[in-house]
Amino acid sequence: MAHDIEVARQVRPLVGWTQREGLRRLAFALRPLIDRGLAAHDIAAELLGMAVDWRPARPAAYIAAVLARDRRAETARPPEGDLAADPAAHQEWQQWLRSRQVDDPPRTDDDRRHARLHSWDRWREVAAHYDEDPDDALDLYGTRLCAYAVKRAAPSAW
Repeated sequence: MAHDIEVARQVRPLVGWTQREGLRRLAFALRPLIDRGLAAHDIAAELLGMAVDWRPARPAAYIAAVLARDRRAETARPPEGDLAADPAAHQEWQQWLRSRQVDDPPRTDDDRRHARLHSWDRWREVAAHYDEDPDDALDLYGTRLCAYAVKRAAPSAW
């Protein structure tokens, strides 16, 4: 207890809103921080972050309440291992990746050639595809057909 009072004696002048509190009460409220091995300046930094713009009427009670709240929040958190899960190990993610690979076979030059030759009369579809995914539309239809379709689909300024 003497060590805690000595730390409280060092902390109290550093934090303005704790100066009205008695040393014993302050030392008792600071015990969780002292037990964590924090030095007086580190404890003062913690306290300055607790009450930035106001002065609590009962500083020791306020410190104890904030530290208890933080302890409850810390125990309510899931373990660190759950947060750092590997996405590759997640079954649904792997299933989605496999289904995506099956759904979208790679595009060939024949696909591009066919789309560019036979889509000039379907310019509305080309313009809609360009609106959804410009890069994919340019790859499939080419620049000339996309420009033609967008120009035709644009409302006239007249």
